[in-house]
Amino acid sequence: MKILYAFQGTGNGHVARARDLVPRISRYAHVEVLVAGTQSDLDLGFEIKYRYHGLTMVYDSKGAVSYWRSLVKNKPLRFLRDVFSLQVKEYDAVFIDFEAVASYACLLRGIPSLQLSHQAAYWSKDTPRPKRRVWHWEWVIANMSPSKYAVGFHFKPYDSFILPPIIRKDILDLELEDKGHYTIYLPSYSAEEIVAFTAQFPNHSFELFSRVEKEYISGNTRVKPVGVRAYLESFRTCAGLICGAGFEAPSEALYCGKKLLISPIKGQYEQAANAVGAECLGVSVFYALNEDGAQIWERYLVSYEPIQIEFPDYAEELVQRLVNNVENGRDYDDISSLQVW
Repeated sequence: MKILYAFQGTGNGHVARARDLVPRISRYAHVEVLVAGTQSDLDLGFEIKYRYHGLTMVYDSKGAVSYWRSLVKNKPLRFLRDVFSLQVKEYDAVFIDFEAVASYACLLRGIPSLQLSHQAAYWSKDTPRPKRRVWHWEWVIANMSPSKYAVGFHFKPYDSFILPPIIRKDILDLELEDKGHYTIYLPSYSAEEIVAFTAQFPNHSFELFSRVEKEYISGNTRVKPVGVRAYLESFRTCAGLICGAGFEAPSEALYCGKKLLISPIKGQYEQAANAVGAECLGVSVFYALNEDGAQIWERYLVSYEPIQIEFPDYAEELVQRLVNNVENGRDYDDISSLQVW
């Protein structure tokens, strides 16, 4: 059996999930991998068959979505060429983690595909959103990577096709400690901005992962280049994690019982929705590196109690089920036998 696994490379969460799922699927089928986008800071760890530009959003140094830069960076003619050239008919199944080229290649040729992503959870009207819904973002989430079948991941079972977060093996294997520092990963902000902000809290130490070439220390903050091993070690020994309102990193902090503070990227609707879901669990949220944000950081640093959720380790069972669905001609998203909540 031959499976195409396509994922969006512009988000570290997509990459982390692929690094866990692709080797598992490879035990049962021949897997070829497609990645779109190049902004991710994590190593892939497996061979890539196709590399495409894809579609993505670009951010400015203030942490906001830059619609102008996004328009310039995305290349519609190249995207269409890639969609028409990708030969999805040669695969027995196509699994997609919010990647547009493979999705539209399947749609164009009438090939059913399985959406296997956090974003798919927002295909349910019952998944938490901001009070003010933004119609064009709702359209993007629904149409950027369409699939006939869908399995979504979220903090809670908001719908029948939504499963818990997949906690990667790297996290499951950690021997956790608390050495007192706070790990920061806010890639939409510049290192300089964050270092200037953390200087307000001289009684606390921080390890910041950013797009820098060499490690350096500025005041109470150690700035490090982004890397899987370095991040895992910092996370393993941290008192808490301060990160964007993505999905995988907050899920890992919740699983490990690390103090968690998140910040949705300004103008990024999905992250705003994630923040709503996280707040329902009791997670602290800040929206800018300003005076209000500083007050939230202060409360988090001195008084916030960690939240721990024991998400199950079910990735192998999920993969076996999905492969079995393909082999036996069942709907790709038939997960009725999984008891994980």
